[in-house]
Amino acid sequence: MHSKAIVRYMLYTKEAKLDGTLSGTSGFAEQFSAKGLRDERGRSLRDFDGEQRLFKYPCSYLIYSESFQTHPGILKQVVYQRLHTVLTQNELDEDFPHLSIADKKAIYEILKATYPQLFDMWNLET
Repeated sequence: MHSKAIVRYMLYTKEAKLDGTLSGTSGFAEQFSAKGLRDERGRSLRDFDGEQRLFKYPCSYLIYSESFQTHPGILKQVVYQRLHTVLTQNELDEDFPHLSIADKKAIYEILKATYPQLFDMWNLET
């Protein structure tokens, strides 16, 4: 799979818009969200939105998963560099029209706080 396609999937490009409020009574949403790594503001990639889209911060929480971590180094590096490019652009991106500047900033800040190894790969200060 091409690295640009992986980043599009990671950032939920072409995600279906929700038509109405998504809710439940089983406690799943709370349990699922509670497992998320959180930044200093309490935000997590596992936080549900349920109004306009499924997740509040449109970046897959699977970025932390062992299966993603075991991708070949060069593929992972290319994917992470593309992700960095998308998240640090202070303008809307035609490939990611669903990501507002605020979305990008929030995702970037969450990843910075919860995935410091990613910042090491980006050669940035944590």
